[in-house]
Amino acid sequence: MKIFYQLAPLILLFISVNALSFPAIQHIKQNPNYLLIEEASLPMVDVNITFSTGSKDDIAKKGITNYAIKLLHLQKVDNEKIIDSFQKIGALYTSNVTRDSSSITLRFVSNYQNKQFISSQINKMLTSYSVISEEAYDFTKESILNSIENRELEPSRIISYKSNERFFEGTGYAHPIEGYKKDIEKLNSDIVNKHLSKIINKENIKINFVGDINEAEAANFISRTLYNIPFNSSYSSKAKNLNYSGSSDTYNILHDSNQTHISIYIPAVKRTDKNFYNILVANYIFGGSGFGSMLVKEIREKNGLAYSVYSYLMPYNDIGVLKIGMQTKTSNTSKALRILKDEIHKLKKFDIKESEVSIAKNSILKSFELRFDTNKKRLDTLAAINELNMSEEYFKKYFEGIKAVTKESIKVSLQSDIDFENILITTVGRD
Repeated sequence: MKIFYQLAPLILLFISVNALSFPAIQHIKQNPNYLLIEEASLPMVDVNITFSTGSKDDIAKKGITNYAIKLLHLQKVDNEKIIDSFQKIGALYTSNVTRDSSSITLRFVSNYQNKQFISSQINKMLTSYSVISEEAYDFTKESILNSIENRELEPSRIISYKSNERFFEGTGYAHPIEGYKKDIEKLNSDIVNKHLSKIINKENIKINFVGDINEAEAANFISRTLYNIPFNSSYSSKAKNLNYSGSSDTYNILHDSNQTHISIYIPAVKRTDKNFYNILVANYIFGGSGFGSMLVKEIREKNGLAYSVYSYLMPYNDIGVLKIGMQTKTSNTSKALRILKDEIHKLKKFDIKESEVSIAKNSILKSFELRFDTNKKRLDTLAAINELNMSEEYFKKYFEGIKAVTKESIKVSLQSDIDFENILITTVGRD
């Protein structure tokens, strides 16, 4: 019986891997920049258009990419806002800016008329931005400035952007995506239009589809969407290298609060690094699995210092980070920090049973299946695959990567890929 319980996690892992049906990823017309997962069970189409420009490319004008992307759907065509034309046919539009990229996403009912109309409207949106009204500029600027002002009132936002400023200093990852007040106030239509002309070019665009649309229809959609958009091969996003060099000393930001927010950054792996899967499993055991993780057992269950404590990997395109976060009573801050440092030391040693590694692997794979149980989740995953130039065999390689992880491979990766000597610890709260 004892042998059965030891083997059970491995049996479950084998069953999970072999029972799963992976979504098939197609290159549209053999172009690796345009990907499709065809799924006709629902008459819906989800399309994502990603620009390989994020806030890290703002250079001196911090926040300009976020400002520019927020304006696109507010422009008028034939006296009607683009966003209103989408809503009339029940299409859902969203936009997003991250540090590495920007994107617009649409979800709509799959029929010939909608595919023709929406591709045409997107094309107008991407080619007519020079006529965006001053009213739209003013509205968007005011909205962003209000968000920046509110940022200073929320400890969770303060600790995030202040930690980024310190940890990523000297790179495009250091400033908040929405920028700073002084930079946003200086922006005008001429400056933003010039930036949009860099973002919106065929060399900088990747398109992803999930849903009731075949390859020929997707190719036609792309052709109509990108009609007359220039091709500028000279523009590219510049890689950013982490320059942070520090210790485990605590950087405290004063804020009138009964709770102290704690954030820890540790240099780690990028998503495309060969040892990513080893660190992913290690993090799951450390603080990524919620209840049952090392951090929750020590911080919450044994010492009652916080309701929630967690860690997660933030693998940007150029830089990887292992982040740890929690809140505790101000009077408990010193004790919490001492325990967190002890747990980080335990992570570095990784004196964990092989059976715990097997259980973690199985749990990760089971949760991975949920990443593509809806079209929206499939689209998000497909866009990430495309952005990182990963293989169309991504799903299979993910499972193979997790399956190959062992306790020893994790220990080797922790020593080679996690920089335990340059840790940033930030707190926000009272002294």
